[in-house]
Amino acid sequence: MAQSPDNGALSIAAELLGNGEYGFLRNRLVSQLGIATYASASWTGGLLGGRFTFEAGAAEGVAPEALESAMKTAFADFLKTPLDPVDVERARTGILQAARLGSEALKDRAGVVSYNADVLGDAQSALVDDPRVKDASVADVEATMKRLLKPEDASVLVLKPGPRGGYPDALIGSSGTPQPFTAPERAAIDIPKHAAGQAPSATLPAMETATLSNGIKLVHYTMPEAPMVYVAASAAGGWNSVPEGKEGLLELAASMATRGAADRGSADFAKAASDIGAGVGHQAGTLTTMMTLGVPPEKLDQGIGLLADAVLKPRFDKTEWTVLMAQTVDWLNGREADLPGVAGRMAKATLIPQVPGKAAVDWSAKALASISLDEARDAFKAEFTPKAVTFYSVGPMPVATVAASLEKAFGAWTSDTAGYAVEPSPAAHFNGGQKVLLVPEPGASQSALFVARPAPGTDESERAESTAVSNLLGADFSSRLNSVIREEKGYSYGVSSYLMSPMKAGSGLVVATTVERANTGPAITEILKGFAGLTTLPVAQDEVDRTVTVYRRALAGSAETSAGLFSSLIGAVGSGSTLEDQQTRMAARTKLTLDAVQKQALALASLDPSLIVVAGDPDVVMPQLAAIGFKDVEIVKRDEVGDETAMRALDLLGGNRQAPLSASPWRVGDGGTTRAVHSCTGDRDCGAQIHAD
Repeated sequence: MAQSPDNGALSIAAELLGNGEYGFLRNRLVSQLGIATYASASWTGGLLGGRFTFEAGAAEGVAPEALESAMKTAFADFLKTPLDPVDVERARTGILQAARLGSEALKDRAGVVSYNADVLGDAQSALVDDPRVKDASVADVEATMKRLLKPEDASVLVLKPGPRGGYPDALIGSSGTPQPFTAPERAAIDIPKHAAGQAPSATLPAMETATLSNGIKLVHYTMPEAPMVYVAASAAGGWNSVPEGKEGLLELAASMATRGAADRGSADFAKAASDIGAGVGHQAGTLTTMMTLGVPPEKLDQGIGLLADAVLKPRFDKTEWTVLMAQTVDWLNGREADLPGVAGRMAKATLIPQVPGKAAVDWSAKALASISLDEARDAFKAEFTPKAVTFYSVGPMPVATVAASLEKAFGAWTSDTAGYAVEPSPAAHFNGGQKVLLVPEPGASQSALFVARPAPGTDESERAESTAVSNLLGADFSSRLNSVIREEKGYSYGVSSYLMSPMKAGSGLVVATTVERANTGPAITEILKGFAGLTTLPVAQDEVDRTVTVYRRALAGSAETSAGLFSSLIGAVGSGSTLEDQQTRMAARTKLTLDAVQKQALALASLDPSLIVVAGDPDVVMPQLAAIGFKDVEIVKRDEVGDETAMRALDLLGGNRQAPLSASPWRVGDGGTTRAVHSCTGDRDCGAQIHAD
């Protein structure tokens, strides 16, 4: 199936059916009927067979049977509806562009070339547009859909909230007895060994600036070969700037600005962007909130016109507000299925206590319910003003070209409003001694562990050395804790270790992992031994060298792609820094010395004070904690959203569904994605965060 001519048609069909902003299912189930909070579809062309999947999440009060019936009806109607050539072309353009940009980085490109050469026998196919997508006609797509997508052949999986366990045998049982097979011999490939060369280091493009006629500043970086232009309208004020009880207000407001603007509703606005190969998104951080644009260079004026509509003329339609709020409630509920996130959020609330009148550091159901559409509209208007906005851009053209395009769209924008005040991020607070918390998750087969102790903030001395200690302790795949907990003991698939951000002073060194519940006590014991080993087993030169290599590699690739540089740029701005400052910080990590890292390892070895959080089954975990000497364990209550509707069976966000908003910008182990054109994958070490740390 991987080389089947049907692949292109089915890829286009999945996009038409399941696009999250204007697909057939989204329009029918979410916008028209209001019985789903999201809908998506995907096509996976495997080597032996393919899988076409579509899914949706039921809105509050909607029975699974009602949603299933509506999905089947919608799918049948989709198959019967003649395809619009404009829609097919839009889907084709998006698929091809995503494939090109997905292999822009050299390592990613090498991976695709290697796969296509090894598995498909055609290395060249990795470097050209997929002809099956490029050449598929409307008739081809319609014929393939009718031939292969037969509703009566579909299998149905229904996931409901409820206790863990009780999975059907089809998911966990064996389908037969494994039989040995002999693979044919393949010719070996001689890989030449080259002498190590000089460590490369990329030079950042020069920062260029311009000022619009209304006083708004533009900061631009020229990358002559960039396939896309990225622009951000960054407004002062972020998560920290809203009052207590209104957490998430600015992010909700920014999200609404992407859901329809000027004379276009949500679907039409998204289509207008897709028609020119663009994307308009948002990113909300602790200090700033941004509206973002990614667009092909030849469509810059049109793209900036759409960005201007989002910033200056957002619609804030009531229907889309209802959808956004339902999606966000779903996301909050779904977070409760992720035990590492549960442990991380409990640690966050403990280490960064609520300050009266100031924003808490995480979302809450209560705060979400208190925010109205009018409040979000007013907040957006108050934040995005000429006095509070700075433009940042990366692209192949000079600063004058970007400035001229921005001038046409934003030059007449005036307002005397000052915007939001920037509030610094509070420090983590560790009380004396060792505090142990248990977050109960009855029936959980695993336990999530979170161990933290004080560490320098982003602007404090020894931050670079602390990064090296974090890496050798748990972040590296060959780190001390991974070598024991994963490789030797087999307790976990892996251990992570990192320094909390974005606090500039008063951070924490975190070790986190998930283990089979029977190994909770032994795993914690090994983590404690790992910290103690920072004193008894001196840091070795090769452990320092691994961190040096990581940052040399990061420096070498910092300006490899326009998307990567833009992500680093807005990550730096969002943390109150600059791209140049972050480059200097990374360069400092390439000059770490053994003596300095050994000294800092000794300083970070003690777990007095420290915080240990365990999320798991109390009946199984409590005896283990007592057995390793933890007598004073505080059992904490789950957040009310978890008590009411926690999706405990599986994390229903799934691989095809993005959270409607980001996780809170506090990096202490909770996940999420940002609806933005430049988003990096994962929740911890994307480019922007490597730079910020």
